[in-house]
Amino acid sequence: MKTRLRLGAVATSLALLLGASACSPGTVRGEAFPDWEDVDTAATARFAAQMDLLDSHILTSSPFTTAATTDITGVTYSHATFGEETVAGQSVVALSGNPASLFTRQNDPGTGRTIDVLHVGGDSWDYLLLGDGLDTEITTPWVRFPTLYGSLGILGENAMCLVLGFSTVCDVRDAISATEESDAGASMRRSVRTTRDGSVLSQTEVSLQSVLDVQLLTMPDSLYSMLTESMLSSLVPVSLWQDEDGGLLKVEMNGVVPGSDDVPDLVVQLGFEITGTAARDDVPPAPDLADVTTLTDDERDDFITSLGDA
Repeated sequence: MKTRLRLGAVATSLALLLGASACSPGTVRGEAFPDWEDVDTAATARFAAQMDLLDSHILTSSPFTTAATTDITGVTYSHATFGEETVAGQSVVALSGNPASLFTRQNDPGTGRTIDVLHVGGDSWDYLLLGDGLDTEITTPWVRFPTLYGSLGILGENAMCLVLGFSTVCDVRDAISATEESDAGASMRRSVRTTRDGSVLSQTEVSLQSVLDVQLLTMPDSLYSMLTESMLSSLVPVSLWQDEDGGLLKVEMNGVVPGSDDVPDLVVQLGFEITGTAARDDVPPAPDLADVTTLTDDERDDFITSLGDA
């Protein structure tokens, strides 16, 4: 088994602002200290409301399952280091129109692997362009298989969570929920504030255990076995930016999980940022069938699994 880290598909690290005030002689008048339990309850409630708004916006704006149109371009980025093991990658995504057309290009600098994924709106097929660094038995540049997306696909309302970038958002949301329900939930910090440009910044933490459970980050048993209980329960900062309507702007997980004397630190940064508005020409047309190998449903599943194991 190859002993390397893998990142599941996920901008700035979580910053805690600490204030200090000077003391002066004489009588000091002012507001009494707040009830910090009430403050924490209010912060938790506002954070939960923002997450509900984000979930609802993703669901109702899906061009695969609703009449909505989501024209965006975005970039995902990832970097993780654990001792001598490092993995990094950057990918781009374009989503346009309704029926939705989708194009993604995934790049893994460490292995040299590149994969393009194409779905043309209304088509019953998805296409994969097999780029550099892939060792397969396919003799054509492209493969196609029955679509995973849209009304013709099998994903239903979860289609957006299989779109590169949005998959990171869904995984982060799952990690937040898992951490809240775990023993670490009681110590999670949550805050929400409106920035100067009008966007809303929500900040919290997720446990390393939840990150691994939802496969935002995966690793072979040989590396996983090195993780201590303290590392697995450590909390990693997460930041989410939304527009005034609750729509996603950016999400990032960024932090250091401290190791021990004989276990190195785990450093991880991953995220997704919407970078602009997509146009139809951001998504290429379907390739010529002479350049395509067609796979059945079962062959599709086996082929995708083989790419993950490569």
